[in-house]
Amino acid sequence: MAAARDHFPALRREESGRQVAFLDGPAGTQLPIECIEAMVAYMRTSHANTGGAFGTSAETDRVLSDAHAATADFLRAHDPAEIAFGANMTTLTFAFTRGLGRDFRPGDEIVLSRMDHDANLAPWLTVARERGLVVRWIEVRPDDATLDLDSLELALGPRTRIVAVSLASNAVGSLTDMGRVVEMAHASGALLFVDAVHAAAHVPIDVAAMRTDFLVCSPYKFYGPHLGVLYGRRELLERIDTDRVRPAGDALPARLETGTLSHEALAGLLGTYAYLSSLGRVSDRSAANGDRRESLRAAMMAIRAYERELTAPLLSGLASVPGIRVLGISDPARAAERVPTVAFTVADFHPRRVAESLAARAINVWDGTMYAPELMRALGVDASSGGVVRAGLVHYNTTDEIDRLVTALTEIVAAGS
Repeated sequence: MAAARDHFPALRREESGRQVAFLDGPAGTQLPIECIEAMVAYMRTSHANTGGAFGTSAETDRVLSDAHAATADFLRAHDPAEIAFGANMTTLTFAFTRGLGRDFRPGDEIVLSRMDHDANLAPWLTVARERGLVVRWIEVRPDDATLDLDSLELALGPRTRIVAVSLASNAVGSLTDMGRVVEMAHASGALLFVDAVHAAAHVPIDVAAMRTDFLVCSPYKFYGPHLGVLYGRRELLERIDTDRVRPAGDALPARLETGTLSHEALAGLLGTYAYLSSLGRVSDRSAANGDRRESLRAAMMAIRAYERELTAPLLSGLASVPGIRVLGISDPARAAERVPTVAFTVADFHPRRVAESLAARAINVWDGTMYAPELMRALGVDASSGGVVRAGLVHYNTTDEIDRLVTALTEIVAAGS
């Protein structure tokens, strides 16, 4: 762990003489030095647009080609052309749903999840309103904030066109039983759209094994720059009527990538993959001489295993603080069913007050509704109350930081401030 943390310069930050504990990863992780240096190197020597006859343009073309190929390896897609980049997942999803929705007819049905971030709800709700679609919902079990897949079965029908669901909740950390979702969605004839933005930092993703039709994620949630990624099966992407400038043509991925991309961010993403690949080779001897695809998978397997070791002490520690209520799976024995992102409330404390008190102790956490309004309502959290406090761990966090969090919360509750 010490060796891994050395790759992240931000982890050396100190405030008021204390090293900062970055427990804010769900909104964006810190960057490894490989990512930072790759971005700087590109901007220093290769900054250009694509398609030119000169050297810097050719170098930029290679960066884009390599970024598509590396992301296909990270998601275990068959074809780099099945990968599209954009400014962020939200922008990509709004554009994608508009294109896909042109094939929908009034009365067609879409199925959404009340567990999801609004970026996987609002775009679909917009299309439903514009195209006269019927929206049906997968409900949430309020006792443990997991999806009620019996309600998915009830929501599916002969006119269901799409099922949109998250692999992991960005707010409470619950994982979705994607095997069951895929089986039910495809059995009904529907397409499956998976929001893996939160999951991508925590679990290995294999779009082929998952058998999803589409998947989105955000590199800045898994140690990369601010970008969005869309995967789709090639034969489906080629049929979508996207908005684009005419010279872009019909070829993939250009038909999905509107305008000039952030080339420096894509260079940085390649640096992120280089870091993860090195982590995979160190953590799994069988991947030491393997290709990038295998070393990336080994890295994510190692990250998943390490983070599961962090989840139990995090849940147990929070349970020891008087007045704390964890939303979602709180039993340490069920760590395999969640990622180490925990939302909680503190009795008689506004969430912002808790976050500010922790920040004064150099501990970064988030507060609010986490852009998950449907989930908060399902769990009985009134937005006017300030929502929840969210502490999220990633693989550069440690048990010492968990101890700091628990100690600080205990002090805050005892002092009343």
